Amino acid sequence: MNGPHVILGGGPCGLAAAWELARAGQKPIVLERESLVGGLCATHEKDGWRFDLGGHRFVSASVELSRWLEGLLGEDLLTQERRSVVLHDGRSFKYPLDAADLVRSLGVRENARALAGYAEARAVHALRPRPDVSFEDWVTARFGRPLYDTFFGPYTQKLWGLHPSCISADWAAERISLLHLGDALLRMGGVRRSEIRTYARRYRYPRHGMGQLYEAMSREVKSLGGEIVTGVRALSLEVAAKRVVAVRADTVAGPRRIPVGELLSTIPLTDLAQSLRPGVALPELRFRALTFLNLMLARRDFSENTWMYVASGALAMSRIQEPKRRSVAMAPEGRTSLMLEIPCNVGDGTWRADVGELRRRMGAELRELGFTVDDVLDAFVVRVAHGYPVYHLGYERDRQETLRVVSEFANVRTAGRQGLFRYVFMDAAMQMGVVAARQMMQSARDAAALDAIGRARSPIETSALTA
Repeated sequence: MNGPHVILGGGPCGLAAAWELARAGQKPIVLERESLVGGLCATHEKDGWRFDLGGHRFVSASVELSRWLEGLLGEDLLTQERRSVVLHDGRSFKYPLDAADLVRSLGVRENARALAGYAEARAVHALRPRPDVSFEDWVTARFGRPLYDTFFGPYTQKLWGLHPSCISADWAAERISLLHLGDALLRMGGVRRSEIRTYARRYRYPRHGMGQLYEAMSREVKSLGGEIVTGVRALSLEVAAKRVVAVRADTVAGPRRIPVGELLSTIPLTDLAQSLRPGVALPELRFRALTFLNLMLARRDFSENTWMYVASGALAMSRIQEPKRRSVAMAPEGRTSLMLEIPCNVGDGTWRADVGELRRRMGAELRELGFTVDDVLDAFVVRVAHGYPVYHLGYERDRQETLRVVSEFANVRTAGRQGLFRYVFMDAAMQMGVVAARQMMQSARDAAALDAIGRARSPIETSALTA
């Protein structure tokens, strides 16, 4: 080994790897573009209000990882229970969508349409079976056109910026728990009781936001001799004999060249591949960007829900979140806040809009949803360029082609949501970091082992229709 272990990206995966390396006596160097650590799990604070980048919770089947976090945060690692709803057409539905709740809330006419649509879909599938290629194929074949048109289709198109016919069926298979609507009805009637995979209702959450966890990990890494460099403006890789021999970074303190022994990348997969082989044509792997409008309110509470999903495709916002529902420390005493999540693309109108314009637009959408928010004390905007990997048709072929470029370099491994172009949760990303760190210490590489993490369908709840 001719240099230290270097990690590109200080999010959940990168910091978990640095922590594992530092605990083993290594001196890792983490290079992070943002001023805050935590990546997509960072927490922004202003005047006593705290806002995460999205709706993060810690749920993991890994006892080892859970014990780590308990030891690191102690009493600041809270246990909470989620309460979430879907807002649609002036009504709210339980989230994840629940069969019994849908039957109660949709009404006789809409229930009849849903059942008729489901029966038609099953009949068509029996007469002319065909493979599910797109998200639209998968959902309509199992739940019928009416429920697809009401819930699945509009929200999915808003979230990803693509028509569901252009999104891989893999996304539906990963995120929707039940086999089909009939399965849901059998469970509702008690005929079928086997468990299904969906989100856990109870979760762990740091008292001062998810970023508190990663700030604590960062301090621990530094205390053990590791280095974490934030505010990296640009970086490039020096390559020789199919190895990365150094990283050149433009840091706040000035240009720096860092020799590399073993490298872990958690930056976007296409960025890594392009840095390894500049000028080589690569498949297009796209990320959906996110804009967050954070509102500080004069009132004590807004709702009883942790977050609310906005199903309508006519409205730009996808989720309304009240951080105080996760921890009262997320807002000053007697106050609360809202975080409005707006999917977008880098450079579009939402991405370019200033805080005043977004407040006007989102204020109108809140009123359309039946909410009056006229007590905003202050507001600010945070943007994320690489939020969600877009599972376009053929994405897996493109992903594998890009991963093959990375595999040509003996001391390079890639992991995490952005690094593997996979929609993984933070616990899976952290487990990837731990496994990658152990590979780095052995100068070994097993890309398949990293890519296998987070793919298990774990039974957590038994009454939900979708996750």
